[in-house]
Amino acid sequence: MKLILSFVYLFIGTAMFALPNLTRRGILFGVSVPQHFRETATAQRSVTIFRAVVGIVVLAALCALLLSPETLLGPVAAAGPLAIILAGGLGFLVQNRKLARFAVDPAQLRQADLTDAADRLPWFTFLGAGPLVILAAAALFLHSNWDRIPVRFPVHWGIDGNADRWSERTTHGVYGPLWFGAELCVWMLIIALAGWFGARRSHFRPVVFGGLIATEYLIGLLFAVIAINPVVHFPMWIVVLGPLLFLAPTLILMARKLGEPGDPVEPTPNECWKAGFIYYNPDDAALFVEKRSGIGYTFNFGNGWSWILMLGLALVVGSAVILL
Repeated sequence: MKLILSFVYLFIGTAMFALPNLTRRGILFGVSVPQHFRETATAQRSVTIFRAVVGIVVLAALCALLLSPETLLGPVAAAGPLAIILAGGLGFLVQNRKLARFAVDPAQLRQADLTDAADRLPWFTFLGAGPLVILAAAALFLHSNWDRIPVRFPVHWGIDGNADRWSERTTHGVYGPLWFGAELCVWMLIIALAGWFGARRSHFRPVVFGGLIATEYLIGLLFAVIAINPVVHFPMWIVVLGPLLFLAPTLILMARKLGEPGDPVEPTPNECWKAGFIYYNPDDAALFVEKRSGIGYTFNFGNGWSWILMLGLALVVGSAVILL
């Protein structure tokens, strides 16, 4: 179990370590900076300090995990990822404030549609139905193998690998995870469609759309595996590391596409960004804008539809109390 958790720590640490590069070259720590600023000593020092802090916390978390006695494994294992994410978040905010004095406004370009062609969805949009098919197939499998499902089976395991929560062979107990997974997949598909029509046109928009569809598959596969586990009995490492192995290639592909030359930095005013990652601009008609930290889009919280979509997510997450 410690070995599996070590891989999780390293994955989270690598994501934090790469954060300064997971954005356009004209943006650093959420600040829109001058051209070639990344090559300056100031920028390189900021990146070095940020990565040093993240690296120290990751190393400390790994040492604490590997050296901790079994009696303390649970608290230590839970605190490790939280400490790494917290270090990355605080480090990002510190560097965002330090670089704020170098900020320049992105070029304020107007976007006009010079063609009569409709803004059609990507050809692979139909793949968004795939995760729902996977979950339905898992439901049919469970229905066909109902007698093989134990009367009482584990549905959650502690850090030590021992089951600490159980469910029963009832409609609710067996199919609940599939319903919850379906709700998440539908919400993710709605976000993908809203992102397509609610964001400005750019060469990166199809990449984000594809990344959201890939994330939807991750959710569908994960909850299908969880649901049929009482019958198939997957090894613990597949349940824990499988999502990471699925997610890593998607993030690498999106990062490469982001680094390709193409559209200029999206002209969102600097004053509308809070700490470099929260965007609030009621005067901007866009529902989604490109992130200034990380890959993809973020909500324009000045648009009322963003709060409706967030409410939808809150309702889905809240249904876990009933379905799981």
